[in-house]
Amino acid sequence: MATRRRRKPPLQDAIEYAARGVDKMAELEVEYINLFKGRGVFAKAHFSKEDFVVEYRGQLINHEESDRRRKTYHKACTVFMFDFQWKEKTWCIDATQEDGSFGRLVNEDHKRSNCKMKKIITEGKPHLCLFALRDIQPGEEVTYNYGGNDWPWRKQVCHK
Repeated sequence: MATRRRRKPPLQDAIEYAARGVDKMAELEVEYINLFKGRGVFAKAHFSKEDFVVEYRGQLINHEESDRRRKTYHKACTVFMFDFQWKEKTWCIDATQEDGSFGRLVNEDHKRSNCKMKKIITEGKPHLCLFALRDIQPGEEVTYNYGGNDWPWRKQVCHK
Protein backbone atom coordinates (compact mmCIF):
# COMPACT_ATOMS: atom_id res chain seq x y z
CA MET A 1 0.00 0.00 0.00
CA ALA A 2 1.38 3.40 -0.98
CA THR A 3 1.87 5.97 1.73
CA ARG A 4 0.82 9.55 1.23
CA ARG A 5 3.45 12.24 1.50
CA ARG A 6 2.77 14.35 4.57
CA ARG A 7 2.21 17.99 3.66
CA LYS A 8 3.90 20.80 5.53
CA PRO A 9 1.73 22.98 7.72
CA PRO A 10 0.77 26.11 5.69
CA LEU A 11 2.55 28.55 8.02
CA GLN A 12 5.79 26.55 7.88
CA ASP A 13 5.49 26.41 4.08
CA ALA A 14 5.02 30.20 3.92
CA ILE A 15 7.97 30.85 6.23
CA GLU A 16 10.27 28.65 4.14
CA TYR A 17 9.27 30.26 0.83
CA ALA A 18 9.49 33.79 2.33
CA ALA A 19 12.96 33.08 3.75
CA ARG A 20 14.17 31.89 0.33
CA GLY A 21 12.38 34.69 -1.56
CA VAL A 22 11.05 32.35 -4.25
CA ASP A 23 7.63 31.46 -5.66
CA LYS A 24 6.03 28.06 -6.19
CA MET A 25 7.06 27.91 -9.86
CA ALA A 26 5.87 24.32 -10.31
CA GLU A 27 2.44 25.14 -8.87
CA LEU A 28 1.74 28.63 -10.28
CA GLU A 29 2.02 30.41 -13.62
CA VAL A 30 1.46 33.92 -14.95
CA GLU A 31 -0.84 34.39 -17.93
CA TYR A 32 -2.04 37.40 -19.89
CA ILE A 33 -5.80 37.78 -19.38
CA ASN A 34 -6.93 40.85 -21.33
CA LEU A 35 -6.29 44.56 -21.76
CA PHE A 36 -8.50 45.45 -18.78
CA LYS A 37 -6.92 43.06 -16.21
CA GLY A 38 -3.49 42.57 -17.74
CA ARG A 39 -1.69 39.54 -16.33
CA GLY A 40 -2.84 37.22 -13.59
CA VAL A 41 -1.59 34.28 -11.55
CA PHE A 42 -3.11 30.85 -12.16
CA ALA A 43 -2.84 27.57 -10.28
CA LYS A 44 -1.06 24.74 -12.10
CA ALA A 45 -1.69 22.41 -9.16
CA HIS A 46 -4.42 21.89 -6.58
CA PHE A 47 -4.28 24.05 -3.45
CA SER A 48 -6.32 22.97 -0.42
CA LYS A 49 -8.17 25.37 1.83
CA GLU A 50 -5.69 27.21 4.13
CA ASP A 51 -2.63 26.30 2.00
CA PHE A 52 0.07 28.91 1.50
CA VAL A 53 -0.13 30.06 -2.13
CA VAL A 54 2.27 32.97 -2.76
CA GLU A 55 4.10 35.85 -1.05
CA TYR A 56 3.50 39.49 -1.98
CA ARG A 57 7.18 40.47 -2.26
CA GLY A 58 8.72 43.90 -2.65
CA GLN A 59 10.63 46.50 -0.66
CA LEU A 60 9.62 46.93 2.98
CA ILE A 61 9.37 50.69 3.61
CA ASN A 62 8.02 52.89 6.38
CA HIS A 63 4.97 55.15 6.11
CA GLU A 64 6.97 58.30 5.41
CA GLU A 65 8.84 56.69 2.51
CA SER A 66 5.57 55.25 1.22
CA ASP A 67 4.01 58.74 1.14
CA ARG A 68 7.07 60.16 -0.62
CA ARG A 69 7.01 57.45 -3.30
CA ARG A 70 3.27 57.77 -3.89
CA LYS A 71 3.84 61.44 -4.77
CA THR A 72 6.51 60.56 -7.35
CA TYR A 73 5.03 57.39 -8.89
CA HIS A 74 2.56 57.34 -11.75
CA LYS A 75 -0.91 56.68 -10.31
CA ALA A 76 -1.09 53.27 -12.02
CA CYS A 77 1.97 52.12 -10.05
CA THR A 78 0.51 52.83 -6.62
CA VAL A 79 -1.72 49.74 -6.87
CA PHE A 80 1.47 47.75 -6.22
CA MET A 81 1.92 49.36 -2.79
CA PHE A 82 0.39 47.39 0.10
CA ASP A 83 0.02 49.17 3.45
CA PHE A 84 -0.27 47.21 6.69
CA GLN A 85 0.21 47.56 10.44
CA TRP A 86 3.19 46.08 12.27
CA LYS A 87 4.58 46.97 15.68
CA GLU A 88 1.95 49.70 16.04
CA LYS A 89 3.18 51.52 12.91
CA THR A 90 2.11 51.66 9.27
CA TRP A 91 4.47 49.91 6.86
CA CYS A 92 4.30 49.25 3.14
CA ILE A 93 5.46 46.55 0.76
CA ASP A 94 6.36 48.41 -2.43
CA ALA A 95 6.10 45.91 -5.29
CA THR A 96 6.09 48.49 -8.10
CA GLN A 97 9.38 47.21 -9.51
CA GLU A 98 8.92 44.36 -12.00
CA ASP A 99 11.06 41.64 -10.43
CA GLY A 100 9.54 38.43 -11.78
CA SER A 101 7.70 37.61 -8.55
CA PHE A 102 4.15 36.30 -8.87
CA GLY A 103 2.49 37.85 -5.80
CA ARG A 104 2.47 41.35 -7.28
CA LEU A 105 0.42 40.05 -10.22
CA VAL A 106 -2.43 38.49 -8.23
CA ASN A 107 -5.62 40.26 -9.27
CA GLU A 108 -8.43 41.49 -7.09
CA ASP A 109 -11.85 39.92 -6.78
CA HIS A 110 -13.84 41.50 -3.99
CA LYS A 111 -16.84 39.19 -4.44
CA ARG A 112 -15.40 35.70 -5.04
CA SER A 113 -11.75 35.80 -3.99
CA ASN A 114 -10.07 32.48 -3.26
CA CYS A 115 -7.19 33.80 -1.11
CA LYS A 116 -6.68 36.02 1.90
CA MET A 117 -3.62 38.14 2.73
CA LYS A 118 -1.98 37.38 6.07
CA LYS A 119 1.09 38.87 7.69
CA ILE A 120 3.72 36.43 8.91
CA ILE A 121 6.96 37.24 10.71
CA THR A 122 10.15 35.42 9.82
CA GLU A 123 13.71 36.35 10.71
CA GLY A 124 12.33 39.43 12.48
CA LYS A 125 10.66 40.87 9.38
CA PRO A 126 7.04 40.93 8.21
CA HIS A 127 6.03 39.15 5.03
CA LEU A 128 2.63 39.37 3.35
CA CYS A 129 1.42 35.98 2.18
CA LEU A 130 -1.69 34.74 0.43
CA PHE A 131 -3.43 31.67 1.85
CA ALA A 132 -6.28 29.75 0.19
CA LEU A 133 -9.77 30.54 1.51
CA ARG A 134 -11.08 27.41 -0.20
CA ASP A 135 -9.76 24.70 -2.50
CA ILE A 136 -8.24 26.15 -5.68
CA GLN A 137 -8.29 23.96 -8.78
CA PRO A 138 -5.63 23.80 -11.52
CA GLY A 139 -6.38 26.44 -14.17
CA GLU A 140 -8.18 28.71 -11.69
CA GLU A 141 -7.02 32.31 -11.29
CA VAL A 142 -5.61 33.18 -7.86
CA THR A 143 -7.38 36.28 -6.47
CA TYR A 144 -7.89 38.18 -3.24
CA ASN A 145 -9.89 41.13 -1.94
CA TYR A 146 -7.65 44.21 -1.88
CA GLY A 147 -9.97 45.86 0.67
CA GLY A 148 -11.40 49.36 0.53
CA ASN A 149 -14.03 50.54 -1.93
CA ASP A 150 -12.24 53.19 -3.95
CA TRP A 151 -10.36 51.04 -6.48
CA PRO A 152 -10.96 52.51 -9.96
CA TRP A 153 -11.75 49.17 -11.62
CA ARG A 154 -14.70 48.65 -9.27
CA LYS A 155 -16.29 51.74 -10.80
CA GLN A 156 -15.51 50.64 -14.35
CA VAL A 157 -17.74 48.27 -16.31
CA CYS A 158 -15.87 45.45 -18.00
CA HIS A 159 -17.50 44.20 -21.21
CA LYS A 160 -16.50 40.78 -22.50
